[in-house]
Amino acid sequence: MSLSPSQRLASIEDLLLYRLGRLSSTAGALVVRLCEGGYGITRREWAVVAQLYENGSLPPSVLAERMHRDRARTSRTLTALGKKQLVLRTVTPGDRRGARVELTPAGRQLYDDLMPRIQAINGQVLSALEADEVVQFDDVLVRLQARAQSLVIELSPNWPRANRRRGPLARSPA
Repeated sequence: MSLSPSQRLASIEDLLLYRLGRLSSTAGALVVRLCEGGYGITRREWAVVAQLYENGSLPPSVLAERMHRDRARTSRTLTALGKKQLVLRTVTPGDRRGARVELTPAGRQLYDDLMPRIQAINGQVLSALEADEVVQFDDVLVRLQARAQSLVIELSPNWPRANRRRGPLARSPA
């Protein structure tokens, strides 16, 4: 009996995160084409629109946290959406540093137009599975996410902080 890729782990092609990334890239390309070609927004901008639609007015820092994105990138995305008149940023009275962002009517309309189309893409990808397999898949994703979060807590204190500028030669010897 041969091992599955997740059991074998013999090459990069067998690694779970590589395979999930490839799936996301392939299926995500459809979403990118739809967002950019059909609606003039990026996939990142779409994610912000969807979060604001589903959660209402939020401070930008809370939005970044919900999306698991850094604040600077989220701020740039919000600026771009503001220029496209899809979000409105309001300063909190009495606190010029405090702000909230919310969708404009055009942003809500964009969500109403785009969400069913993105749901259809997701449904078409999931149509490769039987109904009971979709339920199992959802359960597995929840368990994998929980395990990944616990690993971050367990391993983070012992791992070096990210520093792409440093390069591989700057690593300390093990």
